[in-house]
Amino acid sequence: MISCNDIKTLLRPDVREQIAVHLNDDPTKVALSLRENGPLVATQIKYLQRARIKLPAYYAAQCILPPLSFEQASSEESASLKHYTGHTCLDLTCGLGVDAFHFSKCFAQVVTVEQSAELCEIARINFERLQARNIRIIATTAEQYVADLNSRAESIGPIDLIYIDPARRDSQGKKVWLLEDCSPNVTKLLPSLLQLSPLVVIKASPLFDIDEAFRLFGEKCSVEIISVRGECKEVLIEIRNSQKNSTVVPSDSLPSTDNLSTTENLSTRSEAPHTPVDAATDSAPMGVIRLTAWLLAKRGSSSLCYSHKEEKWLSPPQEKTEQQTSKQNPFPEQNQDHSAQISAIQQDTLLFSREKTDGIATRYLLIPDVVLYKARLIEQYAQYCGCRANSATGYLFSGHIPQSFVGHIYPIQWATPYKLKALKSRFKEDGITRCNLLKKDFPQDAETIAKSLGIRQGGTHYAAFTRIGTQPYALMLGDEIFIQNPDIDQHEQQHKP
Repeated sequence: MISCNDIKTLLRPDVREQIAVHLNDDPTKVALSLRENGPLVATQIKYLQRARIKLPAYYAAQCILPPLSFEQASSEESASLKHYTGHTCLDLTCGLGVDAFHFSKCFAQVVTVEQSAELCEIARINFERLQARNIRIIATTAEQYVADLNSRAESIGPIDLIYIDPARRDSQGKKVWLLEDCSPNVTKLLPSLLQLSPLVVIKASPLFDIDEAFRLFGEKCSVEIISVRGECKEVLIEIRNSQKNSTVVPSDSLPSTDNLSTTENLSTRSEAPHTPVDAATDSAPMGVIRLTAWLLAKRGSSSLCYSHKEEKWLSPPQEKTEQQTSKQNPFPEQNQDHSAQISAIQQDTLLFSREKTDGIATRYLLIPDVVLYKARLIEQYAQYCGCRANSATGYLFSGHIPQSFVGHIYPIQWATPYKLKALKSRFKEDGITRCNLLKKDFPQDAETIAKSLGIRQGGTHYAAFTRIGTQPYALMLGDEIFIQNPDIDQHEQQHKP
């Protein structure tokens, strides 16, 4: 942890200059080259370099980055996918302040709580460098501040959102998994939170079992799973108090954030007439699972919504039969070539008979985004898209390209049962010495497969290995198909770091 003396050192003009000069240098060499404060400067350089991707705004402002807080912080990408807006947001777990910084762009005022005096000071310095002037930092515990608000010892006006990201380590530093073992204990604190705000959002571990959320809070809660670049980043649990009205100030009456101090008492700025919060939060159905995937790479962000209670998707599936796809293909330049590829496949390399696939031809391998595996909705999503799922944990197969598919789509060039000798000959015949190996529902890992085939991983080729029934299969894939969607492209532009 960075001490108070370290903070003072990092604020010195000469030290800031050293960091700026050596920002692109090897931190280890920097630590050895500087006679004074070498390790401290090198550590800041190390984490600023990592912040280029994870926290680009913090990097650009050359913020102070405590190592542990940096590791635990949300990325700016995942933080930007939180869709809440309103007048007042109360963030009970500031930490490095990445989420509070994001909320400051969406709310008129943000009040954030942090029990560490050092982190409070670091957050104050960083928010100043980020020009986030509508954030107030309170140096106390979440439990104490909530008690003060409920007892009216403290006031910040009507609260539209309470956000809490509890620490998932115990007093000995060991990881904990249950919400009731986290700090603060949100299950114990929740009744008090719902007295203060109509909406409480709990950030849980990416490994959190979403069924546990519905067990703990029932159908009055909703869960949102967020992924970035195919990696599950956040699980958000939303709990509403339907008896308490959500409020925001109309946009034309919001206070200017340009001159709002981080230490100013904001309660006086919350007295304007209030109107209901936007539909993204106030009108959202409860008992649902929202899946948000930031796919990037030409695809932007996609969202799905599934009713946990009713066990159905909340928007109708956009199903197209194979025949409809050929006549009304929104991506003709993509499908024409792939159809030609498939027609050249030998009959004995087809994955399934029509009896096994319920009439679904197999031209494409589809890999749903990780959010769908996390939500255990693979088979439901296959039905939604008019595809076939071989298992609840495997790939999807289809004879058409589903519209707005959340995941990756590859044309199947050829497929054959996994018989090592024949497969090695096929790879050799095709001149493939390097290949990206994908696998699901397959007994061997990618490294073992590569060694068995006598190839290296990487290159421009893609192959998938999976089980069809009880039979292991190998599938050679063509280039990934990117579905262009103007709405998605616009969303991507809005959320670029």
